[in-house]
Amino acid sequence: MSSVRQAKRRDELVAALRRVAGKRGIAGANVRAVAAEAEVSTGSVLYYFESFDRLIFAAVEGVLEEFFEDRKRISERIVDPVERMRALIAAGVPDEISDDLRLVYESIALAREYPHVAALHRSIIERQEMLFRATIEVGAALGAFRPRMPIGSIARNIVALEDSYDLYPLIGLAHDRESARRAVLDYAGLALDVEL
Repeated sequence: MSSVRQAKRRDELVAALRRVAGKRGIAGANVRAVAAEAEVSTGSVLYYFESFDRLIFAAVEGVLEEFFEDRKRISERIVDPVERMRALIAAGVPDEISDDLRLVYESIALAREYPHVAALHRSIIERQEMLFRATIEVGAALGAFRPRMPIGSIARNIVALEDSYDLYPLIGLAHDRESARRAVLDYAGLALDVEL
């Protein structure tokens, strides 16, 4: 089988897992359910992925990469650091928690058992912090931001706030998404001494 065809089949299985997890949650996803969703045999699933956790890892990795690339494009597209900060935070606290974002948060429970999942989550947090740090550094250099604490701490706190507000609906804490976004913007504004 050609490598292009193998890659296509792997992508189809990852997409099937994402659909199953969207319907049942990650705890309800298994090889049989993914095989049925993809209309293949269970043996086919394990032919393309050495284990089910590797399939989960591939799905979570794909979602995180899409999320990061979206934010990276925002950083590259918006020159003004104040507008960029607003846009990055808006992307980090979306109006709705998608099935894909739910998959990401549910996969955190696997981090203890599967160190590669923990490493994946650490990596995306560090990369998001980097985007905020770069935005803050540019804004400070231009005089738009006047950081009141270390830049790395501000970036880390913004990412932590976003994650918290995205996790709240998943555990039954219903907060208005606009209010959640406003809270993150308010923190950033205070920390950077700027009106956001």
